[in-house]
Amino acid sequence: WVEERFQNAAMVCNKVTYHLSSAIQDLGRALGMPPELRNKLTDGLGRDYGGLRPHQAEEAQVVFDEVLKKAPVKNVLLGLLKKMEKGFVRHVAPHSGGWVLSGDSLSHYSPVERSKGGLPCLQYDKDDVETLGLMKLDLLGLRILSVFEQTCETVLARKNVRVDLRHIPHDPRVWKSIQDGDTMGVFQVESPGQVRLSVQLQPETPKDMKDQVALFRPGPIQSNTVHPYTARRLGREKIVYPHPSLQPILERSYGIILFQEQVMQIARHFAGFDWEAADKFRKLVSTFEDEHEIRDERRRFVEGAVRKTGATREEAVHVFNLCAAFRGYGFAESHAWAFGIHAYRSAWLRYHYPVEYFAGVLSEQPGMYGVSTFRQQLLAWGVGFNRLDINESTAHYRIEDDIKGECLRPSLCSVDGVSREAAQEIVIERLRGGKFVNLQDVVERTELPRDALEALARGGAFDSFLERREALYEIGVLVQSRQPKQKRLFKPVKTPAFPDLTTLKRTEWDYELKGLTEHAVHPVDLVRQELLGLGATPMIRLKQ
Repeated sequence: WVEERFQNAAMVCNKVTYHLSSAIQDLGRALGMPPELRNKLTDGLGRDYGGLRPHQAEEAQVVFDEVLKKAPVKNVLLGLLKKMEKGFVRHVAPHSGGWVLSGDSLSHYSPVERSKGGLPCLQYDKDDVETLGLMKLDLLGLRILSVFEQTCETVLARKNVRVDLRHIPHDPRVWKSIQDGDTMGVFQVESPGQVRLSVQLQPETPKDMKDQVALFRPGPIQSNTVHPYTARRLGREKIVYPHPSLQPILERSYGIILFQEQVMQIARHFAGFDWEAADKFRKLVSTFEDEHEIRDERRRFVEGAVRKTGATREEAVHVFNLCAAFRGYGFAESHAWAFGIHAYRSAWLRYHYPVEYFAGVLSEQPGMYGVSTFRQQLLAWGVGFNRLDINESTAHYRIEDDIKGECLRPSLCSVDGVSREAAQEIVIERLRGGKFVNLQDVVERTELPRDALEALARGGAFDSFLERREALYEIGVLVQSRQPKQKRLFKPVKTPAFPDLTTLKRTEWDYELKGLTEHAVHPVDLVRQELLGLGATPMIRLKQ
């Protein structure tokens, strides 16, 4: 949309620099090391050494000794790694959301190239374009917003209730569901770590949710602020401040540095930096890797704090170390507010309109769980699943009512290999010309490619016409003997009889193509006896 709307627009790039593992792969390839040996070496780095830079390779000497033994290539490789410059760029890639807009052609400022995905991309990163004085916008697209839109539209269509998410009420029942950790499908707080945090923190206001979202980020986690924040939030620990002058800045977060703005405010009001220097300080303490990178900034900070607030040198060093411990990505408070509000909105919709909400979640898949996990949750609530059908399914998961109650029907584009555009083409043609009468009718009235048709067949979309193997055979005959949107001149060859798919094979295809099966069977049910025969122990029998 940005590229179409603005003539001179491009994304900034990310400069992807070498870590030890990627340097080993590239240098090892150049030295003729076989892939198996390179992979064994990088796998051996593990969590202990995986984050090192190439020039720090000697710290992982034990891994090189274990894998390469006394091979001559070991010393050559270590020597080359040690000589690599720190921050050496391996390649550039588009930024996740940073766009630059300009009144002039962007090629006046930077080479412009097309990314693999077709996006215009500068060869400058976000810091470069800031130095050039260009305007950069961070545009973040969230699938949860599409879930909100689809849920509200479905609620209006089915229940004639207009939901205004800008004015949803404070509901203790919704907060209780969050406090109990019942947050599967809830924006930002559905991961196991966030579930534990919800149970610990017992959030009950938007501010609590805002803080919880911000806590679960690399900056606060690496600075070990999660436990003290929780203890102080629940009144189990006394709130203390590193220096009395910091109380106005840290009071809202119980004396803990939680947001990027607080780092800037400390640099401004405690150390006496101007706002430009405070912003540079925030960036530096968020990204430095070696202590010598912040040596000069530490001196400036300490001297400024002693001079401005009268703090002792020890107090100033302590405050600087707290800021420096905030290394890694931390939230801006405005960002945390937005995410916290969205988290409560999604929990509210999930509590009051669960089927409509999960229809949106299954359609957009904004979170971490797969569709089969959501299916199990919905089955536990008594919500069934109707099968995928070329004449009934749409481009979204659809809610239907039958004698058993509310059911969900998978969308056509839930099939791997079927795009949203292909699903929309099917629905539009169905509305224009009526339901399809057989598989030949589908092929003649649409322009779907063969791989999409075969994916629909394996996923069960044509089960109302014929068995899946027969559908695959007929698709091959029809596609090869005609062009889309053209009628056949001769009757098709009669489809031979194929053996029926076994339940196991049908379930396997369902999970491969759709991530779930609509039938009331779990894959483990089909192999349970074999597993028991092999000595497997059911989880319910495990003590821990």
